[in-house]
This record gives sequence, C-alpha cells and structure tokens, in this order.
Amino acid sequence: MPFLPEVQFGAYLVYSPQGTSQTSKWTKGICSLVKQDGLGQMGAPPKVVRMIPYLVRRLSGKIADTPLTDLFADQPVLVPAPRSSPVKPDSLYPTRLICDQLVANGLGLETRILLERIAAVPKAAFSRPEDRPTLQMHYDSLRVTGELLEPRSILLVDDVVTKGTMLLASATRLQEALPRTRIRVFALIRTMSHVEIERIEEICVGKIEQRGERGVRVP
Repeated sequence: MPFLPEVQFGAYLVYSPQGTSQTSKWTKGICSLVKQDGLGQMGAPPKVVRMIPYLVRRLSGKIADTPLTDLFADQPVLVPAPRSSPVKPDSLYPTRLICDQLVANGLGLETRILLERIAAVPKAAFSRPEDRPTLQMHYDSLRVTGELLEPRSILLVDDVVTKGTMLLASATRLQEALPRTRIRVFALIRTMSHVEIERIEEICVGKIEQRGERGVRVP
C-alpha cells in the first residue's frame, strides 16, 4: 500500500509522560483530563471548567498570532481521528468533542465522521515503541465512511499525538477516497518523551513523514 509520504501537521500543547518537574506533572494531568473530557480547576480564584472547551477557547483567542492559523484559515471540514478500537454507542469520543468545540469557536466549517475503526489496535501511548501499531496495521483497521461530499480542505483532528503513525495512515485513507481534497492534521497535545516541560502551551508546526513502517512526527 503506497502511503502518503508526508502530511502537514500542527499541535497546540505538549506533555511529558516521564517528566518529574511540577510543570511536567501538570501536563500529565491536563492530558488525562482531555482524554476523559474531565473537569479541572482554572483561574484565580479557582473555578471548575470542562477541559476540552476551556483549551479550545484559549486556542481560538490567540491563534491569529501563531503559525497554526494556516491550518484553520480556509475553514476546513474537521474529521475526528478514530479511537484505537471501534466506537460503541454513547462512548466517550474526545476527538469529536474537540472538533465540535473548534467549530463552535469558528475554527472549522463542520464536524464530519469520515473514519471508523473496524478492528482494534494496541494503544500507542501504552505500548513499547517496538510494539506500537505500524502504518499497515492502522491502515488495515480503518475505513472511510459517511457522506463523501468532497470538501476543499480537511483537518484531521487528534487529542494526543505520540508518533503520528495513526494520523498518517488515516490521512492516507482519506486521500484515497477524496483525491482532490487537501488533507492536513492537528493535535491538541503532542507527546515529548524523556524531557521536562517548561510550559504547556508550546505551539508546533511541521510534518509527519513516512519512514519505514511507522510515521514519525517532525516538529
């Protein structure tokens, strides 16, 4: 299967799974709350907020002054990245929640569910590097679904990106079905392993490139 050689990529926040500093520990908490669409305390005095809407509002308020503006400038259709296993009715779907919040804040035309997982794969975040799913494994476990009206631009949206293998496989699936559509990807959080984080808001733009059987994120 000829995968896309690369796809344009952007991310808003960072987190360090192994970090021990206070900020690194905070990033792990933020990441967990995004995964669970959980409640966190923000502000002074503290107030309880839902984490995904809070973070997307922060992003929308400053995006015009960042390199991320190019990803959203043409009002792309937002496609939630698939979970690692097929979605059950009424189950939590964080990437869809992120897409819906981006649309609500003027950062996308609409949310469309165009990708679904038809077979489960191991979660990259909980796997050793050598055990993470390959591009082919991701590709074989995905299919394009829904209404295939061909938009000018699609932004594939993930909650947390580790290496980008799933995103590159998903973008390949979408490009096959929609050959005239511009496909790019965005993650709310990117993983930075074995480092200490100085600030959680660390905007990144770059490319996810194909290298062997795995997609490698290139900041």
